[in-house]
Amino acid sequence: MSKHIVIIGGGPAGMEAAREAVRTGGRGTLVSNTPLGGRAGWHSLSPSKVWLATADALGLFAEADALGLHPADGQPHLEGILARIQAVTTAWNREQAEELQELGVEVVTGTAVFTHPNKLAVKDKAGSVTATLTADAFIVAAGSVPRFPPQMKPDGKRVIAPRFAKHLQAIPRSIVVVGGGATGSEFAYLFNRVGAAVTWIVDDQGVLPSFRPDVGRFLAEALARQGVKLVAGQMAQRIDRDEEKVSVVLADGAAYEAEMAFLAIGRNPDLAGINLAAAGLGGDGVPVLDEYGRTPNPAIYIVGDAAGDPMIANRAMAQARIAARHALGAATPPYRPETVVAATYTEPQAAQVGRVTPSA
Repeated sequence: MSKHIVIIGGGPAGMEAAREAVRTGGRGTLVSNTPLGGRAGWHSLSPSKVWLATADALGLFAEADALGLHPADGQPHLEGILARIQAVTTAWNREQAEELQELGVEVVTGTAVFTHPNKLAVKDKAGSVTATLTADAFIVAAGSVPRFPPQMKPDGKRVIAPRFAKHLQAIPRSIVVVGGGATGSEFAYLFNRVGAAVTWIVDDQGVLPSFRPDVGRFLAEALARQGVKLVAGQMAQRIDRDEEKVSVVLADGAAYEAEMAFLAIGRNPDLAGINLAAAGLGGDGVPVLDEYGRTPNPAIYIVGDAAGDPMIANRAMAQARIAARHALGAATPPYRPETVVAATYTEPQAAQVGRVTPSA
């Protein structure tokens, strides 16, 4: 009888683990409390890439005169952008669901909660148990959740985060972007390209802190030449807001006003609700993992954003494939972080293979 793998999470890593489990000869059950595609598929990866494609196209319009071209209209049309986001996101996630169905992956809707080292309960939104599952192995691909200080929480109106990009009601005339990582860099770039006056708040770690320092400096200088106002070296501490504007207040007391603020401060593994303690894995933090993603409980693996930084989709999917194969006893090389590609979809673009130390 083939081994049974239960995967927790319906995002890119969870779906990849389910696919690989079946293709390797196992039986896969995927438990998800979101539609297939997960938070990444529905609220961040696909919507942001549509926005960034729009920003790139607007860059070409800006160069039209120099190329001897005279386009009739080079302005962004919000209604059309949002419609394309919906179409692209729906099509991509539908394709993923159809592929899993064709492979024979069982999909169970609900929240997975461990009740025993090799058993979990599936609960509905009301907290009622709808199913109990046992398996030869479990792969936790629960993703991550955004991190917001208490005085800087988004409201979806004046203060937004990546998940609100597909619901934007108007392109702001001005915006403060907080965060110097890949997401903050991309949104500083795209808001600038769609015509907003952008103030970019970056703490003392600088722009693209996981890249070589000269890469971050080069991108910062390029965006500054395009009109982005970079404010570096201070952390944002709070956001004051009213019906017309926001004011982002920094640690040194300086304040920067705009119509809106966009937050890309960081994310945390989403392990709080699955009760790892019942599986013998302590509290809600990420336990020690080996090179295959296996925890001290040899039946449980943790992959992708749920395993911590770097939270990159291709890294998550690579870890998912490795964990699925290892759990089934199939030959597989261990996860090699030096092979992971990190990229920012800005102009200029930046990419690197592996991770570097700050002094590299």
